[in-house]
Amino acid sequence: MGLLLVFGGLALLGYPLLFPSQPDDPEPESTHGSVGWVEENPVENQEEDEARDQRELVLEEWQSVRLVIPDIGLDLEPIYGDVFDDDLLQEAPVHFGMSDLPSTRSGNVAFAAHRRGNAAFFRELDRLEEGDFVYLEVADQLLVYRVAWNRIVEPDDWSVIDSTDYPALTLQTCEPKDSSATHRLIVRANFYKLLDGQNIP
Repeated sequence: MGLLLVFGGLALLGYPLLFPSQPDDPEPESTHGSVGWVEENPVENQEEDEARDQRELVLEEWQSVRLVIPDIGLDLEPIYGDVFDDDLLQEAPVHFGMSDLPSTRSGNVAFAAHRRGNAAFFRELDRLEEGDFVYLEVADQLLVYRVAWNRIVEPDDWSVIDSTDYPALTLQTCEPKDSSATHRLIVRANFYKLLDGQNIP
């Protein structure tokens, strides 16, 4: 009996040498550190996105703006005044005084410009398609719009610049492009998002 106990003890002592144990799994801390970062980051990003979405821009009076439409190579500073004043239209696109000011809440901000002659700022407006980006830089903010539609309307159809219950941007020029205008070409873009102090892509 004593010999059995001795051999049994030796066997137990030699087991680790004959069958070395596999390395332990990494310490939980080493995995939890990375997993924790992955789990927490989306929450932080979500909060930042929500905060960004809650920001607003509502102008009480006209401020200088920059209108950029990359797809047609347009980068101009529209002016405020009488949209029927041809002297102003020779300088830049003109804001419709009867339309709204830029806003992220609601309202339709509208600009008009020539399509022929030396001041043909909106000559290529017909090239814009649904989904194209339009940028309005104002008050150190960048309002991003996306084209929703373009259409040709009668010259006396002013409903296209009516105020809207969503934030919108309307661009107007003469139609057709290369002859005396009989109608008006309208491009409507809907507000997409507000960027704070970022450069136009």
